[in-house]
Amino acid sequence: MSWVKQKKCRTKLERNAKTEPLFQLIERAEKWLHDNTTSVPIIKWDKNLWGETPADFGRK
Repeated sequence: MSWVKQKKCRTKLERNAKTEPLFQLIERAEKWLHDNTTSVPIIKWDKNLWGETPADFGRK
C-alpha cells in the first residue's frame, strides 16, 4: 500500500543479473504511477473477513 501511495518501490532485494527483469518492471510501474492519476481506492486487506493475505505466500 505504501509503495503505491509513495509511488516508489522500497525493496531489500539485491539488484543483479537474475533480478534485473523484475527491477525493470518495477521501474515501469513507478513511471506509470508518476505519469498517471487514479481514483481507485487502496484498502487494507481485512484478514478477519477474507483470510490470510495471499501475497504472504504461506510465510506466516
